[in-house]
Amino acid sequence: MQTRAYRIHWLFLSWMCLFVLTACNSSAEQDARQVANQFWEAVLKDDMETAKNLTTWESTQYLSLLHTKKISAKRFETGELKIENGLAEVATVLYSGEKGDLPIPLRTILSLHENKWRVEVQKTLGSMVSGAMGAVVNQLNNFMQDSLKGLDSSLSESIDKLGKSLEDSMKQLQQDLAKPPEQPAPAPAPKTDPSAQPI
Repeated sequence: MQTRAYRIHWLFLSWMCLFVLTACNSSAEQDARQVANQFWEAVLKDDMETAKNLTTWESTQYLSLLHTKKISAKRFETGELKIENGLAEVATVLYSGEKGDLPIPLRTILSLHENKWRVEVQKTLGSMVSGAMGAVVNQLNNFMQDSLKGLDSSLSESIDKLGKSLEDSMKQLQQDLAKPPEQPAPAPAPKTDPSAQPI
C-alpha cells in the first residue's frame, strides 16, 4: 500500500515538474517574441528611444544604422522562434520598397540580460545583410526567368529554322549522291608539230 502511494506521489510530482517546465519555456518564448515585435514596431515608427530600451547596452550604438531612410520598411512579420543557450532567434521579414512588397528575411537575435530579453542589434543587422542579399538574388533570378521565357521562344524559332535548313541541305546532298557522276570530258590530245624532232 505504501509503495502504491509512493508511486502515485512520484507520478504526480513528475507531472507537476513537466507542467512547470513547459509553462516556463512557453513564457520565455512569449516574452522573446513580444520584445522582438515591440522593437520592430518602434523602429518602423521611428521611435528610437523605445527601441533603445529594448536592446542590449553593447548594441545601442548600432541603432543609428536602422534610423536611416535606406532601411525604409513599411511593415514586418515574425515567425518561427528558437531559444538555445540564452539566445533567442525570431524569424522576421521586413517588407520594404515603395509598395512594401520587397521582402527582406532576417533573424532578430535576442539575448537574456537580468531575466529580460534584449535585441542584439549588431547580430540582427548581420542577418539582415545576408537576408537582403538573398532577396536581391531571388528578385534577379525571377527577372532572369521571365526574360528567358521570351528568349526561349526566340531561340526555339531560330533552332527550328536551322534544323529546317540542315534538313533541306541533307535532302539536296542525298539527291546529288544518287545521280551517277558525270564523266569528265577527255583532255584534248597534244598537238604534235611535224617539224619538231625528237632529241
